Amino acid sequence: MSSSGLVPVYRPGSSALHAARAAVSSSYCAALALVAMLFEHPVVLTGALLAIVLSGWVAGVGSEMKRGARLAVTIGLMITVLNPLLTSEGVTLLVRGDEIFGQRVGDITLEALVYGAAFGLRAAVLIMAFALYSAVVDPDEMLRLFRRFGYRSALTASLATRLVPLLARDASRMSDAARCRPRPPGRAERARAALSGALDRSVDVAAALEVRGYGDARRPPRSSAPWSRHDVRVACAALAIATLAVAVGLSAGGGFVAYPRIALDVSAPFLLLAFGVVVLALAPLVGAQSRLGVARA
Repeated sequence: MSSSGLVPVYRPGSSALHAARAAVSSSYCAALALVAMLFEHPVVLTGALLAIVLSGWVAGVGSEMKRGARLAVTIGLMITVLNPLLTSEGVTLLVRGDEIFGQRVGDITLEALVYGAAFGLRAAVLIMAFALYSAVVDPDEMLRLFRRFGYRSALTASLATRLVPLLARDASRMSDAARCRPRPPGRAERARAALSGALDRSVDVAAALEVRGYGDARRPPRSSAPWSRHDVRVACAALAIATLAVAVGLSAGGGFVAYPRIALDVSAPFLLLAFGVVVLALAPLVGAQSRLGVARA
């Protein structure tokens, strides 16, 4: 993929996130995303975003994270701009609109603007968390995790994604051929011909797969590879981040309300969460233990 793409791509690296097994690294990214799913608090979201960006930079995928940042900034700004235009809740009026058919239209309030910015920041954090996942988690390893549960589903999904464009091309060719006839057939006849061709192709594919032994697929054996110290460190960080986020959410609530008036709680629990997410996220990625190979624990 070119450097101008929006979706980061995985490349092998030497960081702890690369060295850890796919399930652990994906749990790490999920824990960071959990913070954004549980909180709308701008300070907490800023801490989560900083943790994701720094994690990607320390892991050596800064250039990949820039791709996700383009999409995150675009979506975040779009939400920030559109929310005050679509809703006029709140009591602090910034721009007075007009009255059309007895209804106020075009009012822009401070509360709607602030809520849009907070929601846009929340969306940006989730996008960046997925960008980090896409950059550090080996997709082949993730597929191997599901082989024991969906050893036929993966093949079905792969065939479907490849056959749909092929069937669409067949239908387009049938339409082109039909227009060359003196009396072109109707849409129903062309659809029936395309469906018949799709069924014939599916039978041929099924026969070819059966000959190659795919019909006798069995669940692969369970892998028992020992955990490395990177697995342990990254898993502990993911568990600590998720535990801290849930604990603060249960004890202190959301801490941010936009309507009808803005109320932002900047007490110790939320500041601790914002700071703690950054520290816990970087803990398994820095120090000598994060760069000394993949020796097993």
